[in-house]
Amino acid sequence: MTSRIQQHKGGFSSIELLLALAIGAALIAAAAIAYGALARDQPRVGASAVITLTTATVMNFYNLNQPTIQAAVAPSYGTLAEAEDMRERFLADTLSATAVYCLARSGLNSLRPYSIPYNPQTDLVLDGPVNFRQHLINKALATAAVFTKSRNFDSTSTNASIFVLGYSSDPTVLVVNAVYEIDILRATSPATGYYASVRRYVATPGNAATLTQYYALYYPPPATAPAGLKADTENFSPIWVSFERSDRTNVSEGFTIDRFKAAAERPFYFIWWPDPAAKNLGDQFASVGNSTYAPTDPRQAYNHMGGRTSFMFTVPVFPAL
Repeated sequence: MTSRIQQHKGGFSSIELLLALAIGAALIAAAAIAYGALARDQPRVGASAVITLTTATVMNFYNLNQPTIQAAVAPSYGTLAEAEDMRERFLADTLSATAVYCLARSGLNSLRPYSIPYNPQTDLVLDGPVNFRQHLINKALATAAVFTKSRNFDSTSTNASIFVLGYSSDPTVLVVNAVYEIDILRATSPATGYYASVRRYVATPGNAATLTQYYALYYPPPATAPAGLKADTENFSPIWVSFERSDRTNVSEGFTIDRFKAAAERPFYFIWWPDPAAKNLGDQFASVGNSTYAPTDPRQAYNHMGGRTSFMFTVPVFPAL
């Protein structure tokens, strides 16, 4: 007799299959909505804009004969990767340097030499940015109008050059391993934001300096600040602050200078670069009011730079001189 009992085979019934498809469709729709919201909230990694500067500026920066330049719009994580590469290069350059000098600028710089003449018997002792600036003027390499006379910092300049010197086999020549330039300029288009550029130039004997590495981006104007706070002015300065040896307090020069005589043995700089991961250059929505530090405290001159950028360096002023 044939058994009427049949074995049950695995699988979904039509009702179960329809139910599974409905649940899957609902989950996919929810995921798509969540992803869309997340994507809209994230910065546009690939956003860029054509920035109007001047032909002289673009030529000086990039050797391009045009008044405009295309730049990523902050925040830009592609530009952040470029800035990280420059950070590593800068740290390597300063680690092997014989001297580092930061100079504030009032405009464009064209001084990117391979070498600088120097007579240790008659020339100035290059113990800081002031004497280095004067030495460049004395040797007719720069004019007083290009580099401002800033001893410890410049509270208004948003342009700076960093001269990184290396070892020389000639005692009458200073070799320049690299020149770094930081420029933050007011843009006129697409809006009144800021164009920030950090560049590295290297010269070789008998040849003009070439641009070896850079990062640049455009910071749109900041949003309106809520009540009780102030909209950031985006005055990204000082770009650098220098501390002198503490034994220089033996000569009193007034508290605005003496407060920076705090280095126990070796003078050093604090240096700030614009951060591509920031939405704007400044501490947006900063509290109303000035610094809480006293004028005799060096932090009063630069504490507002805190929180503006993750690209902050501590560099010796002149490791070997």
